[in-house]
Amino acid sequence: MGEVNKKNPNPQGKGAVPVLRDWSTMQPAAVGSKDAATFLRDYCISSLVLAARFRFKPVPGKDYFLYVGEGDWMLSLIGPHEWGTRRPGAFLGRCRLRMDMTWAIETSTNGETESLALERAQAFVAGFVDSLQGQAAVEDSLPYYISHLPYYQRLLATALASSLQQTLALCEQGGERLLADAGEWLAAGGAGALLGVGLARNHQQQAADAPAEFSHR
Repeated sequence: MGEVNKKNPNPQGKGAVPVLRDWSTMQPAAVGSKDAATFLRDYCISSLVLAARFRFKPVPGKDYFLYVGEGDWMLSLIGPHEWGTRRPGAFLGRCRLRMDMTWAIETSTNGETESLALERAQAFVAGFVDSLQGQAAVEDSLPYYISHLPYYQRLLATALASSLQQTLALCEQGGERLLADAGEWLAAGGAGALLGVGLARNHQQQAADAPAEFSHR
């Protein structure tokens, strides 16, 4: 009975070889220097996507679709018009993994993007900004290892952290200066622009006071 009650240290059945193979395909490429606004946008948007449920291995350049239900976010291979009546939640937008392991979200102005999803995304941004502003340095929040995340999300979060760390190293002003610039930008109302980069203008509104659902602490 003692053996039955032991926790499985590898519940997803991933051996060393598959893990190394997956990790080798998730090494950031084409990483470049970014200004504070672009850095924060990529960090926030990527954190939002990695807060979603999914059980497949995303690849750069392919389109995925982000939905939000009553409880959580879901990243899917299926577009909003392919579900019929079984759509899993409100549709936010089309997502794409870049070669540098950051994510982009493209929303629609033709009615595909739903207001509930926008409101939930804006609430995520508010929580993300609050969390980041509580850090002494950008490096303190990078998600190198988030134990509670599922396998692919955990690997992608580590890849994201590696990419952002490389970006910080390329910034002439350094991480501390970038964080100071970011703080000034956020204080001047830049939080709305984190999602405004990818969202339709008519949907931009003040973010709700809610915590981020992707904890990177």
